[in-house]
Amino acid sequence: MPHHAIARRPAHWVLACLAALSCSGCSILAYEGYEDYIAAPAVANPLSCKLLKASAYAYEVNSTGAINDPQLAKLLDENGEAYGVVNNAQGMTDQDRDAAYVWHSYNEVIIAFRGTLPYPAGGGSGEAQELSFQDWVNDADYAAQPDPDLGLVHKGFLDSFDNLWPGILKQIQGWLKADKLSANAKVYVTGHSKGGAIARLAALKLKAGRWLPVTEVDTFGAPRVGGPSFAAKYAAAGLTDNRYENDDDLVPHVPFDQRELAEMPLLQKLMSLGGNQPGDYVSVGQLHFIKQDGTIISLADPDAEAQLDDTRMAEFGQLLLNSPDDAGNTIVAAHALGDLGPTDSSRYFQAVCGAPAKQ
Repeated sequence: MPHHAIARRPAHWVLACLAALSCSGCSILAYEGYEDYIAAPAVANPLSCKLLKASAYAYEVNSTGAINDPQLAKLLDENGEAYGVVNNAQGMTDQDRDAAYVWHSYNEVIIAFRGTLPYPAGGGSGEAQELSFQDWVNDADYAAQPDPDLGLVHKGFLDSFDNLWPGILKQIQGWLKADKLSANAKVYVTGHSKGGAIARLAALKLKAGRWLPVTEVDTFGAPRVGGPSFAAKYAAAGLTDNRYENDDDLVPHVPFDQRELAEMPLLQKLMSLGGNQPGDYVSVGQLHFIKQDGTIISLADPDAEAQLDDTRMAEFGQLLLNSPDDAGNTIVAAHALGDLGPTDSSRYFQAVCGAPAKQ
């Protein structure tokens, strides 16, 4: 797989850096790290590793139709049938902005959504720059949008989901009609970055529509997608959800919740000028927080997770105070998947697929 498609530079980090810069109550001087949290050595998770690779391949999808790339079978270590979908909405001016694909091997289905398009290295073509800009604007459209099945969710992510879902669902229904899928097929939904946020919308829609039972949702560096009403519907659906987040990856913190915004009054004021009411976004799923040494903290208790969130925000502030010039590169590197090759040292890949990353 080409390296350029895996080295991600999301739009979210720009906003996240502003957050840390405007932090007035992050208790930077009291920051003590993660000593109070129980961390376990990373153990390779074959299923999550497979879904991580499936998420990475979503960045390769650039057209609607059958995918006949042997690289996908190699990544998933299994033969199957795949179908890509790119912006299935009418009247779109950014026809290549959103992408996803669905894959099956009769007993297994994977639905993977593409994350934010990286800004092209060296500037790239005008078209590539425009698509990346459109994707960034989509990320920033965080106004709450109601949906009967989803509750109040991020408008930009919902728009992206609506662009892709009809094409994905049509393909799944076609496979079902052709008896290509087992009635007991295991169904996995996944995505990296923005793709992870859309994956949660898809999982809840699948659950509400009863087309296929969702076995598991795995996301990597995904931003928040909805508020308390979405979180309540998601919890009521009983979905198994593994949420992997890296130390120094700020994308999972956006859009910011009320506690974070209370510590960042300047940013809260700037965001309110746009007419949106920020601060009602919450995280869902089981957190697996990957530390810099490759060990993992998994907390199920909301209060403990909130305390961990405070520690993480303090670390971001410390990062900017100690090395403002390197902070952006650090955040981007923490969010990246790497190239998924044998020597890939990215923490997402190392923690989920292999040994802890070396320092």
